[in-house]
Amino acid sequence: MNHAVLAFTFPGFRWLLDPPAPDSTPASPLEVDDEDSTLLRRAAAGDQTAWQDLFTRWKKPLLSFFYRSLGSMPDAEDLTLEVFVRLHRAAPRYERRSRFTTFLFHIARNLLLNELRRRRRKPAQTVPPDAFDYFESTAAAEPMRLHELEEEFQRALGELPEAQRTLLLLVQQQALDYPAAADTLGITENALRVQLHRARQRLKELMSRP
Repeated sequence: MNHAVLAFTFPGFRWLLDPPAPDSTPASPLEVDDEDSTLLRRAAAGDQTAWQDLFTRWKKPLLSFFYRSLGSMPDAEDLTLEVFVRLHRAAPRYERRSRFTTFLFHIARNLLLNELRRRRRKPAQTVPPDAFDYFESTAAAEPMRLHELEEEFQRALGELPEAQRTLLLLVQQQALDYPAAADTLGITENALRVQLHRARQRLKELMSRP
């Protein structure tokens, strides 16, 4: 696979060539008190509008995370709904010392691990690349080629170990910074940097394989 072609066709994949370095500065308590945290506290107090706002903001990112992890859109939809069920149950216990994204994706990853243990992987199902916001097709790219690239990328992701795949999705797809991603995965920031480098290299190797 020509990585330059892939990055040109799908700008969201440009990190395969030149991955950005997220800001690794730990958040202060005030930074943790962001809009999502405020919405969650309002939701825990019974504000149904806040629940709807959270669902609207996070439904698509969660769908993308689960689809990229499992290759199944029906399973991604089921798990996304289950995240919100568990978020509703856990909302009263949420503390502002924990970032909302860390809290949310900790729930999501636990559900993902449970699903992987349950089914031990199913054949990947594909969906059109434009189903996700981070796909931006170009006039020069043919629809059939986009579909082929999507299948190849999903195949490569599916061959990564779960920990590497989840790490890439949290940092590159969900744009979590290093401290938040490390906290979500329960590892140190230094360990995250090492594992992220290995995951990127392995993904490049898989995408280059005939």
